[in-house]
Amino acid sequence: MSKVITFSLYFPGYHPRKGEPTYFVEKIHHNIWHSIPDDWMDAQSMIWDLNKHLPRKIVHDFIESLDMEANFADISKGHTIRYGNNFKVGDLFSPRVWSGKPYGSKQIIIAPDIQVKKSWDFESTHDEIYLNGITILGSKTVDHIAKNDGLTIEDFFRWFNKPFEGQIICWNENINY
Repeated sequence: MSKVITFSLYFPGYHPRKGEPTYFVEKIHHNIWHSIPDDWMDAQSMIWDLNKHLPRKIVHDFIESLDMEANFADISKGHTIRYGNNFKVGDLFSPRVWSGKPYGSKQIIIAPDIQVKKSWDFESTHDEIYLNGITILGSKTVDHIAKNDGLTIEDFFRWFNKPFEGQIICWNENINY
């Protein structure tokens, strides 16, 4: 049985870009779409389901992203960073978004279950970032983590601007740190 991971459609309230779209659905799509089984759901069915639950602007942007996949080639989403240490290599998760207010609305499945290929311990303090217990602040690794998480380096530091302890959950076999 898979665990659920919900992705934010919008930047959180504490982020300077509060309320702006994250485009995580499109960035995840860019990273995994070609590996989705044909018998799961075609793009038209997925758009219909999204259209039932999401604001028209988000659906419109998603449809455009299907035709302009190259827009997300520089920033796709091959992993996510979560509190705790709840996922192991081989685990399956169901990727979802909230149809409205987080924790107060229906979840929409955005792809079939995805297998965790890799994971790393991740910690940030006010002035350090650690990967598997090793300081990486100031290294190119931080840039790669931000990019693979679907964020610019600026948005990454603003998202993780407070102490955080968790893990990177990766579904892309080509990502290495």
